[in-house]
Amino acid sequence: MTRRQVHLRRIHCEGFERDDGLFDIVGTLIDTKPFPIELEEKSVGENQPIHHMSLCLTIDRDRLIHGVEAHTVEGPHAVCGAITESYRRLVGQRIQPGFILVAKRLFRAELGCTHMTELLPPMATTAFQMLWSGADDVTDREQPEHRNSPLGGCHALKTDGEIVRLHFPEQYTGKAGGDPT
Repeated sequence: MTRRQVHLRRIHCEGFERDDGLFDIVGTLIDTKPFPIELEEKSVGENQPIHHMSLCLTIDRDRLIHGVEAHTVEGPHAVCGAITESYRRLVGQRIQPGFILVAKRLFRAELGCTHMTELLPPMATTAFQMLWSGADDVTDREQPEHRNSPLGGCHALKTDGEIVRLHFPEQYTGKAGGDPT
């Protein structure tokens, strides 16, 4: 079987700690084709961006969003960048379980940009990865939406599992002796 590339989507997320104690998460989405294409409003060269969008979320340690900057560097239509200010509606939201559903409601259909909104799930994951410092973070079992760690958030880090028993014994919920069954 042979195949040839016809599209490339790159999503890149970076986390930064700021001098003022806040954090920036910068997400970038770039779509290209390995051949030139003609769109309704412009021509796009080989390996040149059809979509190039970026979003910066400024958050605190509790993942509360304090600021949002959205930019359309390249879009298939001249009006693509007109929606970027709408993403400031994320200010005051908290990145927590359910955040993506809230964002999809805020920016559904004509209320947002599909590509900007698609940046939010990997940016939310980046927030958790960036802020989790390890064993000092405690998962709040009473309020899982305020989870500060990935413990209990996936199969490998289940709270009654071997990894938690060995490396985070204070969070271990399995049976004594290491047998979670």
